[in-house]
Formats: sequence, C-alpha cells, structure tokens
Amino acid sequence: MRDLPLLLVLLCTSLVSLAQSTANSPYSSFGLGELGGLDHSVFGAMGNSNFSLQDSTVVNFYNPSSYSSLGDGQPIFSLGFSTRLSTFTENGSSYFSPLANVQNFVMGIPFARRFGMAFGLKPYTRRGYEFSQRVQQGDDSLYYNYKGTGGINDVFLGFAADVLKMPNTRLSLGVHGSYLFGSVTNTRKSGLIQTALASTNYAGGVSMKSLRANSFHYEFGLSFEQRINEKHLLGFYATIDPLQKIKGEYVDELYYTSDINDPGLYDTLFYNDTASGHITNVPTYNFALMYKFNFKANKGETKELNSELSFHVGYTLQDWSKYQDRYDPNFVNGFQSTTKYTFGIQYVPEVNFTAGEAKSKYYHRMRYRIGAYYQTLPYITSGEQVRDFGTTFGFGFPVAINRTLSSVNLGFSIGSRGVSDGTALKEQYYGINIGLLIAPTAADKWFRKRKLN
Repeated sequence: MRDLPLLLVLLCTSLVSLAQSTANSPYSSFGLGELGGLDHSVFGAMGNSNFSLQDSTVVNFYNPSSYSSLGDGQPIFSLGFSTRLSTFTENGSSYFSPLANVQNFVMGIPFARRFGMAFGLKPYTRRGYEFSQRVQQGDDSLYYNYKGTGGINDVFLGFAADVLKMPNTRLSLGVHGSYLFGSVTNTRKSGLIQTALASTNYAGGVSMKSLRANSFHYEFGLSFEQRINEKHLLGFYATIDPLQKIKGEYVDELYYTSDINDPGLYDTLFYNDTASGHITNVPTYNFALMYKFNFKANKGETKELNSELSFHVGYTLQDWSKYQDRYDPNFVNGFQSTTKYTFGIQYVPEVNFTAGEAKSKYYHRMRYRIGAYYQTLPYITSGEQVRDFGTTFGFGFPVAINRTLSSVNLGFSIGSRGVSDGTALKEQYYGINIGLLIAPTAADKWFRKRKLN
C-alpha cells in the first residue's frame, strides 16, 4: 500500500502518453496503422523474442500463459518507455523524425500456486505521419498535405493456469480479454497556392476520415516446458490472435475553407457518422522455441556461480488476406501476408542472486541480452514487399536492495526498413527502450499466510 500513490501517478502518466502520437512512419497510413507498440526493453533486446521468455522477474504480457510462472507471492509492476530515432530517405532527400512515449503499464499477480493474472494498458495500433507536396496544374499551383494521427489502445485482463505441473513438466494455458478504444485519423488537405500574395493561407478543401474504436478483443496462449535433467530445459510456446471484428464509429468529414491550416474557418460540406460496418483484424499466429542451459561457472576462489544461458527462436505469421474494411465500400485489400523470424540469447551469471547477493558481484547479477530479427511487412513498394531487419542488445540491472526482484532494463536496436530499389522510401532507425520492473522485497511477499508466535 505504501507504493500505491506512486503506481497511480505512473498509471496516469501512461494513459496520457498512450493517448499521444505513437508512430512516426509513413507506413502507418495503411489500415489501422502499425500493429503493436515499439520494442520492449527486455524482449526487444533479445531480437523481439516476445513469447518464450518466462520467469519470475518479468511480466510477459505478449503470452498470457506466462502469468502462472511468476514467483510465489511476488507481484510485479511493469512500466515501459520507448524511443525511436528514424531517418527516412526517398529519391535522394531525407528527413529525421524522433519519437518517445510510454509504451505499457502492466501488473502481474501470481496466486494459488498454479495460477496467475495480469492487467494493464498497451498499444494495439499506432498511427503517425505527415508529408506534403506541391503540384503544378496549368497556371495554378496546388498544395497537398497528408497527415495521420492517433492510436488504438488495449486495456486487458489475462489469466493463466498450470493445467499440468510436475517436477520436470509444465503445461500452462492462458487467455487475454481486452477492450479496444481510441481513434485513428487520416487527414487530406488540398489548397490553391496564391503566389502573388506570398502567403501560406491556402484556400481549398479538407477531408478527414476517422475510426473511433469501441470493441472487445481476445487472444490465447500456450506454454509447454520439459526439463531434460538438472542442466537442460526445453520449451515450446504459442499464441493465437484469431479472426475478429473491430467495431466502432466511422466518421467521414469534408470541409471547404479559405485557409486549410485554420480549423476555425472550416465550412462543412459533408459529415457522416452513421456508417455501419466493422474492421476485420489480422489473424496472427506466433510460435517459439526455447533452450535453457544451467551450469556452474567458476567465479574465483570464493564460490561457483549458478549461471544460466538461454536461446530463443520465434516465428510469426499474419494472414493479411483476411483484413477487411467494411466501412469503406471502395476498399480493396492490397496487403500481403507477412512472416517474422526472431532470435535471442540471454545470459545470467548468477541466477540465485536473491539468496546470496552478498557473495556475488553486482555484474554477476545482471542480465545480458542480444538478438536479431527479420520480417516482411504487408506493404508493396516498387513492386517489392517491404522488409524490416534489425539487431538488438540490452542489459537488466537488478535493484540490489532487500532481496527484491525489481530491476531496470535497457534495450537497444538498430534496424532498417525498405526494398532493394535505392530511390524508394527507406527508413533507418535506432531504438532506445527503458523498462522498470517493481516488485516487493522478500520480506513483503503477497498472499503468504502469516503466523503469530
């Protein structure tokens, strides 16, 4: 309860930040925008291996079956901040676009030995772009501006249960139920350039098309882990986001104005917020494998370290052929199905640091992560499907106070998006992600029966 005011402040900060622009890419103009948030400080550092990392120190809200793996009596609060620094190039010109915001606020709670739950807020889609052009038509010069803003957020509640829990075998199932809310807007402005007046007050038209989401959503997760012996552990993980309808309110607006940059001067030509329909989401299937090796590492003269090395491989398939926009009668699905491959490694020199933190150095209790990923995007540019490739690394810094599982995590990524055509749009980006994991100390465990002497 002493941490409740701090948590409320963090939650309010998250709500405000998630309501702001969460993307800075022209690719977000398509569909509902770019799916998901930016990279996570922990999973993103391992090549975006989002589904296979399950331990008591991390809330893995990408796979709902992971919540039953949280430590007994050890709830964890997770807060993530992300920054992406992008440079876009096209036809020899380039521009720089930075982005920073809060990405998630999640609380995970284990209970009754075999069960776990989590609730929180995370991005579902994000949109943010702006570009303009000038076109000469006869004796007139026209100015066009295209802008996208907004995002759809996901408030979720997830449960997990170990349906099979034996000394060497664990099978866990999980489900997320969530509510999608928020809006995404595409704005198109066109105006006549009045050169003689040397003015930017362009008279013309403004078209705005918005979707205000108001819909329920669900997804499922599975985790299976088999310990071969004391040193070796194998794991298989899967999540499914099935075909669903995303409902909401579709608004189509058209205005004429003497100045397209001054909303106060807009005269309504057309306004419709009664269109019926829905958006069909993109069915997503995630599969991952994990191999973990526990071994004794020689620290020196004092003691051996209980070290751990884990390898994570993931595969994602998104069936974009199922995506539909039933609000727009002229919609034609030109998207391509996508695949994603991820690879990550995590090394922990001393796993049991909470039991003997005084006997190990601080850098022995840190977590070291590295990875890479490759994926195709659903967009076609210059006759090619856009590709995204990146390498990542990061560190987990435990809070060395009173044997707590709290930690500060840093993740870094370097990547690029584009096609082989050197004149087509290309993005070079750098990501910096910070995550805070806050847990009670060993003396403040929750849901623990206490006895009076």
